[in-house]
Amino acid sequence: MKTRDAAGRVLVLGVGNTLYGDDGAGYCLVRAVEACGGVEGARLEAVQRLNPGHFSLLEGYDWVVFVDAAVLPDMPGDAEAGLVELDPSRLSEEEIAEIVMATDPHGMDPVRLLVLGRAAGVYNGKGLLVAVRPRRIEFMEGLSGETVKVLSGKALGYLEEALARLGARLRADRGCVARWLSENCRGPVLD
Repeated sequence: MKTRDAAGRVLVLGVGNTLYGDDGAGYCLVRAVEACGGVEGARLEAVQRLNPGHFSLLEGYDWVVFVDAAVLPDMPGDAEAGLVELDPSRLSEEEIAEIVMATDPHGMDPVRLLVLGRAAGVYNGKGLLVAVRPRRIEFMEGLSGETVKVLSGKALGYLEEALARLGARLRADRGCVARWLSENCRGPVLD
């Protein structure tokens, strides 16, 4: 198993396919934070699409903070973003086995990734999810103006709160994040 110093035990993982509008929210926010000063006490990573092999990214970390376009089950209808804890240790072995067996290798989400990491024996930590309600999922459209505002406001605030809970700190300049999102994510990010 890889070892990391105490400051490296938090991974921030932005997820989202920028080819499909607001689905790219998590990817874009993490890339913007990285470009605008980053974080202290955590590692930033962004992927356009989760796949089962990404559980290897979790190895050696105690916490993963996901940033993703999602609607949480208990998210009020007018909420633009939310923060929720994900704890696979609350699941029984039978529930974990059921999730692993039912996992579609082409359809991965943060909860399933944590469960796969736990089942593979490489991750025993918890997760936090900064969920951003997608407004528009359209091919080749980039982020909507509403989602750019939510990302640079409420979602960035939730990310800052999550990092503070875990002993890390947001260093990125908020104005820079807003500009970076507007300049780089209003269309697909092809990398």
